[in-house]
Amino acid sequence: MDTQELTRLGFNHSDIKRARRCCLRRLSRGVYVVRHVCDQDSHRPLWASLVEKFHKAFVDNGDIRDETNALNALVMARYAQQSDLRADASKPNPPPEVFSHISAALMHTLPVAYPVTHQVEVVRPGTNRRFKSIHVRGNHIPSNHRTEIAGAAVTTIERTLIDVARSYNLDISVAMLDDALRRGLTTKDDILAVLDQCLEKRNISKVQLAISLADSRRESPAEAVAAVRFFQYGITGLDPQVAFHAEDLRRNIRVDFCHREARLIVEIDGIGKLYLGSGVPRQELEEERRREQWLRDRGWQVVRISWKELFQEAKFEEIRRAIRRSQAASA
Repeated sequence: MDTQELTRLGFNHSDIKRARRCCLRRLSRGVYVVRHVCDQDSHRPLWASLVEKFHKAFVDNGDIRDETNALNALVMARYAQQSDLRADASKPNPPPEVFSHISAALMHTLPVAYPVTHQVEVVRPGTNRRFKSIHVRGNHIPSNHRTEIAGAAVTTIERTLIDVARSYNLDISVAMLDDALRRGLTTKDDILAVLDQCLEKRNISKVQLAISLADSRRESPAEAVAAVRFFQYGITGLDPQVAFHAEDLRRNIRVDFCHREARLIVEIDGIGKLYLGSGVPRQELEEERRREQWLRDRGWQVVRISWKELFQEAKFEEIRRAIRRSQAASA
């Protein structure tokens, strides 16, 4: 949505300025996206435009999804703006750019474990600039490291994973790598082959470490974050997604992480449950209680880690102590 569209909806420049403190976000000079539905009567023309499907409305969830949705909208708005400029014969074509890093990850539908940027990230050769909503990088992206999604130039999934691993924390990159490997979108060998082709050598050991930590067996960003924490706290021996056959429950029980030697189970409270913020249905909660009791009855210690606790030391110290006790008892 540009300034002209807003003025056609009845907004003057003062209205736009006020709306930027409420329900509009400035993407670039003269270009805006709708952040969310507000309760201001004077902003109702915006919602009329939404009904006509000019723009995408967001529902505030009060959680991480809001920031991811907002960034996704900025990416789409940037692409729409550049497309409009290229289609307008009266204006000079914008310099070519390629969506990269977190923006490319969103376009490849890779998970972002938690918000790390509010900026659209693009690569434009020879330009390194940061604006309020856009981060332009001057890297060189060879043609074989680019692809197209819905008409937009985007770094390939391998190059995207490498760029994210180079620039962001391990728990962000490993969560994306796990997802891409689990869905069969790429392989470690393919990613390493692209890494060898990259001219940029900055943080190459960090990229290699992220690739080595990735595991297609893990099923959620929360599990990937936990695995990175195990590595950072020096905890080894925890295998992901281990199954037990429970005849009396007439089902298989699968746990997030299992340390067989220490008879220790680590369960990560699913990030989806935390996103929803509404808990677990009673039947599902009862099923979870029976499952955990089955494990405890057979001598397994169960440690549960919430999303918040993944960013604290206490639970990982508890896991380390449990493993050390088991090792001391065996000795």
